[in-house]
Amino acid sequence: MIVKFIILFIVAYLVGSIPNALWIGKVFKELDVRNYGSGNVGATNASRVLGWKLGVLVLLLDVLKGAVFVYIAKLINLDDIYLVLVSLAPILGHSYSIYLKFKGGKAVATSLGVFTVLVPKVILVLLVIFLITVFLTQYVSVASITVALLLPIFTFILYNNTIYTIFSLIIGLLVVYKHKSNIINLVNGKEDKYFDKTKKIK
Repeated sequence: MIVKFIILFIVAYLVGSIPNALWIGKVFKELDVRNYGSGNVGATNASRVLGWKLGVLVLLLDVLKGAVFVYIAKLINLDDIYLVLVSLAPILGHSYSIYLKFKGGKAVATSLGVFTVLVPKVILVLLVIFLITVFLTQYVSVASITVALLLPIFTFILYNNTIYTIFSLIIGLLVVYKHKSNIINLVNGKEDKYFDKTKKIK
């Protein structure tokens, strides 16, 4: 059990660390997404910089690198504590990538993949809230922060699992922390709306 966990954790972190927005931008558009828009290597900035089709590809790959390892962990019947640690690995990889000197994305898409497998009923509720928030505010950052804060609440209500709830609280706070620059921009009225024209930052 321990050996399986260690191997799965390491592989999950290494795969989670793959910056899909970065390599897709370089392969298909010959540009570095870190030099455009928000400079983030996540799906939202990728869709602005690379176009919605490649943005969707980035989103799917980022979601998958979270979902696959949680699915495998459940398949081999890891105990809950080991399951959530494996679930943590690709999220940490995405946010603190070993390939990007421990920098990375804001953990939203990869967390979506993780929690879709771990607590699917919660994700169904939060997806509705996310889409409504984006529609009303036009800020993906506001929607992401909102669902991150609601994640542990709905996990507790719908699953009543202490380990899952604590894990969802940790990830929710991580997502909010990774959005600190967005929060500052929102307070200062400088945050770009989703359909704003992409701006080069370097």
